[in-house]
Amino acid sequence: MGINFRIRDFSYPFSILRLKRIFDKNQWLSKEALDDFRLSRLKQVISQAYENVPYYRKIMMERDITPDDISTLGDLKNIPFLTKTLLRTNFASLLAHNAKSYKPVMLSTSGTGGRKISFYVDKPSNILEFVYYWRLWGWAGYRLGDPCAELCAEYFTFFKKKTTALHHFHYPSRRLLINSLYISRRYLDDFIGIFRRFKPLFLKGLPSNMYMLALLLNERPGHGISFKGIFSQGENLMPHQRELIESVFSSKVYDSYGHMERTVAISNCPAGSYHIHMDYGMVELEDPEIPMVNQGGGEPDVKEIVGTSLYNLSMPLIRYRTGDLVKLAPCEEKCSCRRVFPKIVAIIGRDTDVIITPDGRAVTAIYTVFDRMPGIVMGQIIQDRRDRLVVKIVNEFGKLNRVDEILKGHLRSFVGTGMDIKIEHTTADGIKGDSPGKFKVVVSLIPREDILDS
Repeated sequence: MGINFRIRDFSYPFSILRLKRIFDKNQWLSKEALDDFRLSRLKQVISQAYENVPYYRKIMMERDITPDDISTLGDLKNIPFLTKTLLRTNFASLLAHNAKSYKPVMLSTSGTGGRKISFYVDKPSNILEFVYYWRLWGWAGYRLGDPCAELCAEYFTFFKKKTTALHHFHYPSRRLLINSLYISRRYLDDFIGIFRRFKPLFLKGLPSNMYMLALLLNERPGHGISFKGIFSQGENLMPHQRELIESVFSSKVYDSYGHMERTVAISNCPAGSYHIHMDYGMVELEDPEIPMVNQGGGEPDVKEIVGTSLYNLSMPLIRYRTGDLVKLAPCEEKCSCRRVFPKIVAIIGRDTDVIITPDGRAVTAIYTVFDRMPGIVMGQIIQDRRDRLVVKIVNEFGKLNRVDEILKGHLRSFVGTGMDIKIEHTTADGIKGDSPGKFKVVVSLIPREDILDS
């Protein structure tokens, strides 16, 4: 989950500091005390949903449920699941009548699932997001105002159109943005110089971006680039990626999982365990809709993440099936970090491939182009040759040449003019085919090691 905070979304210093104090205490509470906190938040959300959200009002009345009937955390199971399909088809009725009082902003995402969804977030959930990251980064020693670097592409392609710029430094926040579109041997000396000039203490980015940079720097003994902490998010972090990144940058990696809908957050603690931040959202771990096989022989159980908003009051999502999966340990063990948050073994099901451009650059997060295209409800990008992308899209407006032209323009902001781009209009079934479960929205048939040949 890559979030770009806007200053006006987070200009609530007293509310932020108040929640930060609560969150700092929550991680050390007993399970019973933490459950009491979660239940108080849940009751507020359920009351808001019953009184002001038409979708939930109808469902709860049909089942003869009132907010008073949700008196324990377990009572939440009396409300049916909300799927992404239901979110799309009931979008208007899921928006609260009094949403304006919470300053809502509509977001859209394709994520790694490929099919676009839209939803609202608001002031309370913005405060939540800021405080959650502040606490997580604090586990690595971060203090508000410390200089940090982020490997990203969105700023350079969508916001400033500076696709050839290698970096941008935001002086008020001391945030160094590194253009991940140019991670290659050709620009390695430039990036080394940028890091040495600005001396960021922390690094954030997609695992694939950081891994590519680490591969290149690993060829340069004595490069001198290190950090106090590294934060990975947005993709699965593979064990071999973590090992190399930590070795090259002499720093621990704090991996995290979340989604823009803001119902669940999971991250590494200083001891290396994955913890569910139970004060962020109400999390249930349910059997996947598609049965998993090969789970015997002592293998960890696989469960689907189901999340409930505890802060978003403009469009609360209750028992929201994320489609993402986690592995559970055979038995619950306490973490040596002593935090009360429950542990999981690993996050699975968020794989995405890397695109290698003809000029030797590694491009990730290219799937965000679909978020910028009204009418495209599902898409998939396949690199079948070093110089070609096949892009399959489902367009609700039909086959329009203008859509193809705009989409190609967005794609070229990532991959440049040397890439042949072929657009194919199809259906959702035509994209997913017979593949069960989550499919990859970005598929590369090009060996990842090709980056080192540039």
